[in-house]
Amino acid sequence: MRDTAATTAETKLTRTEFAVIRAYAQGMSPVDIAHRYLSDPDDEDHLTEAEAIRKIMALRDRLIQFALQHSRPDIAQMFEALRARSDVGMTRRVDALTSLEGLGQTRPQPEHEVGLWFRPSLGRRLTAAGIRRISDLVALANTRGSSWWRWAPGIGPASAEVVTRWLLARQAPGMVAQGAAVNPYVRPPSEAGKVIPGPSLTLSASMPHPVPLERMLPPAGHPLAADLQSVRRWLYERPRQPNTLASYRREAERLLLWLARERLTLDALTDAQLARYGRFLAAPEPYDFWCGPAAMRAHLHWRPFEGPLSPASAEASLRVIAALLRARDREAGQTIARRAMRGATSRLDARFPPRTEGRDDARNTASAAQVDAFVAWLFEARETSARLRAALLAACLLRHEKFRLQHIPQARCADLTYRIDALAWHAGTGDRGGCALHPLTAVAVRLHWEDRSEAGMRPAGNAALLAPLTLPDTARARTKRLERPDAGYSPAGLEKLLRWSWTRFAASAGLGNLRFTPKQLQNAIKTRLDPNAG
Repeated sequence: MRDTAATTAETKLTRTEFAVIRAYAQGMSPVDIAHRYLSDPDDEDHLTEAEAIRKIMALRDRLIQFALQHSRPDIAQMFEALRARSDVGMTRRVDALTSLEGLGQTRPQPEHEVGLWFRPSLGRRLTAAGIRRISDLVALANTRGSSWWRWAPGIGPASAEVVTRWLLARQAPGMVAQGAAVNPYVRPPSEAGKVIPGPSLTLSASMPHPVPLERMLPPAGHPLAADLQSVRRWLYERPRQPNTLASYRREAERLLLWLARERLTLDALTDAQLARYGRFLAAPEPYDFWCGPAAMRAHLHWRPFEGPLSPASAEASLRVIAALLRARDREAGQTIARRAMRGATSRLDARFPPRTEGRDDARNTASAAQVDAFVAWLFEARETSARLRAALLAACLLRHEKFRLQHIPQARCADLTYRIDALAWHAGTGDRGGCALHPLTAVAVRLHWEDRSEAGMRPAGNAALLAPLTLPDTARARTKRLERPDAGYSPAGLEKLLRWSWTRFAASAGLGNLRFTPKQLQNAIKTRLDPNAG
């Protein structure tokens, strides 16, 4: 582990070190100072003048930090120019040293700059990441948890280990009183994987903290017990994709926890209460109860929110709640019309109508032939933009190479090899190992690789097979690039790419608002296209 003393700056100068600064301020030569105070009597090598000056300047910098830690900028400014130009200046410096020598080691305060407590290199990196004061550092750690350093460019796990341990060990009582203390869930990177298991709690208004769905206990003799069982049946009664299940479970447990806090039940929900729940999603209060950094579900400090939801996220949440309430009413034998008459969820029904089934549903869904035409259109439009060429490759991987959408981000460039005059899957790539790429997939791969490489060369072997050329200018995208520069599209990014491409195709073909999902590409009619055409 990195030496903490090399990165933190909180040790008061010793009497000998004060004597070094005092002697230099009084005009003693650096060589004499080194011989008297800095040299080891048993060491035959003597410090040169340049080496002595470097050591003295390092002590001067620590002295300035010590003065600033004690809110004495006047003394710090005095020692910016270490040697005095007059006897009066020398006397002032000696008196200042005497006053500092009598002070004890102070403790960090929220308003202190990070440069006062960490060595210059680390202090500069923290400041460059937007962390100027101790309060900024504490706020970031409390917001992001043990992974706070991933949101601070230039700070790696080794530096984060030192900084986090320093925060935990040296919190001043004043910081605790001002609410600027680090929360218990913030741990050093070396301990971040250790889970503090949370207990199972009865779903009630008196819960000390929220718990995930699997740790909710039904309250005996309370209608919420039936609601909890109903939600669990709805989630697990039929197979769902892992991402869909996680999304539905998240929204269901948020609603159940809110109902418990508000002393409500699913059957008693009204339009006004649902509107209040929508406002709650945009501003969960009390914040400390509802919100916290991302954590494992088994962790004691798990929270259902990382922060207030955006309007789009709140809309998606209410869409899931609408589906849950419809399932609940079907289970209770209530029709949509009856529910609307009693005014329980009519507003959600209007905003998120249930999916139609049968002929109407079939008419509103893209047919296999139309999806096949979409792939043909992508091939014909391949010269239009790099984004459409990326969409063509994604469609070919789904359609010809039997990929599932969530597995495409795992594909690497190293998974492909040249075999005679064709690209083929490497022998170690599972069922498709050793098989040649479909000709259209091979064309799409080459086009996409040319877009990603200025020289038209194949990207590095560990790079993603399919990746965006540019990332949006957001904090999340910048963090992703810093953590995994070889990462490609996420499943959500691929779905967005294909839906965007479908929208352009549908507009050009006059298809209107037909329902389309990337999964349909796996079932499309496979019309033969000439990859050498055009």
